[in-house]
Amino acid sequence: MRKMRYRWLAGSVLVLGAAVAAAGCLNTAPDTSDYARGPAPLRTPSPAKEGDCACYEDSLTGGQVFSMYCSYCHNAPSLAERPYSQFRNVAAHMRVRANLTGKEYAKLMEFLRRWNDVPPPTPEPAPSPSRLIFSQPMSELRPEEPKAPPAPPTE
Repeated sequence: MRKMRYRWLAGSVLVLGAAVAAAGCLNTAPDTSDYARGPAPLRTPSPAKEGDCACYEDSLTGGQVFSMYCSYCHNAPSLAERPYSQFRNVAAHMRVRANLTGKEYAKLMEFLRRWNDVPPPTPEPAPSPSRLIFSQPMSELRPEEPKAPPAPPTE
């Protein structure tokens, strides 16, 4: 009889503990950090038409540069784990260590830019003439007055 009572008590404590644990899990906010999400799904660059830009071939070979230099040493880091700005900083630092040529570096950056759907950099607009005029000191804007010829030497 005593054994049955202890089993009933142990079972009740177990059920009560499970209910408390379940209630605690329901009230806990989900962990949305990048680490909790697990590995990111593999993704390829967004498709582009060959006529869109002259960098279409560069972005395809940029993936090869990424796999040769980045993935080989760093065990294929997931591109979805970090934003483009971090890759840009790391790539500039690693360019020297990996002995990348300027062309390879440009291909790698183009690949990373297109993979993250970052638009190409726009060139700075040419300064307007009015901006040039108003940014100069006033003395430079005055027309130069003709200088008088030097006086002949007097003896």
